[in-house]
Amino acid sequence: MVKHVFCDLDGTLLKNFRAIEEEDIKALQVAQEKGIKISIATGRLDYEINMVMGRLKLNGYRISQNGALVFSEDNKLVYEKALNIEDVHTILAALKGENTIIVFQTANDYIVENKNSIIIDIEKSQPYMRYIENKNILNELGKYQFVTISLLTEMGYNIDLKKQLDNILPKNIVSYISSKYTLDITCIENSKGNGIKNLCSKNKINLNEIAVIGDSQNDISMFEITENSFVMREADLEVKKYAKHEVESVKNAIHLILNR
Repeated sequence: MVKHVFCDLDGTLLKNFRAIEEEDIKALQVAQEKGIKISIATGRLDYEINMVMGRLKLNGYRISQNGALVFSEDNKLVYEKALNIEDVHTILAALKGENTIIVFQTANDYIVENKNSIIIDIEKSQPYMRYIENKNILNELGKYQFVTISLLTEMGYNIDLKKQLDNILPKNIVSYISSKYTLDITCIENSKGNGIKNLCSKNKINLNEIAVIGDSQNDISMFEITENSFVMREADLEVKKYAKHEVESVKNAIHLILNR
């Protein structure tokens, strides 16, 4: 019996990076009323999860930045793993000459060198995101503890860029495609699947008692740890093959979970 649901945001619960369908909200709330804990696992920052969970009145766990930070239901930090400064320099060297927007992510902030028109448009269209501009950030890298370096690219270019970086970056660094426009780079220990396993281990939760819902490459690690895995119908074929069930919406996934 499923007692815990871990749901992705972008492309899964969040449509077009901002909208949440009322039917999905109702389904999650019904599941919660029936005793199922609803948690969020995303590539986004923790403050964004808090905003979503507050709006939907969910009381589960929070896994942010692809498992780099994990919080328990009572707001205790369970796991955190940041990039070291040498890895940051290695990543930036590998990106030299690439036409991407580099977003430096700390535990709490998105930081960019320039708030150009693309970043401004993202902020306007995505109510959960805010960016900090630091024009001197490349000279101040040592002042920060970066958890993730995220790249904004033209649609689809992140796939080619991932292939290039996977051949260049050392084995202790991993990249995840988190949307059609983004590529996230972090420590190899960080994944949604590992984040969930850390929570389950500390809370003595059987992996057969969890279900996961996602749509992107960074959700594959979740799909691999449980048979109760649900992938969005619009996901890429490469992602779909790792999940047990294909669904049209979060509502449909919850319906299947509740009626098993």
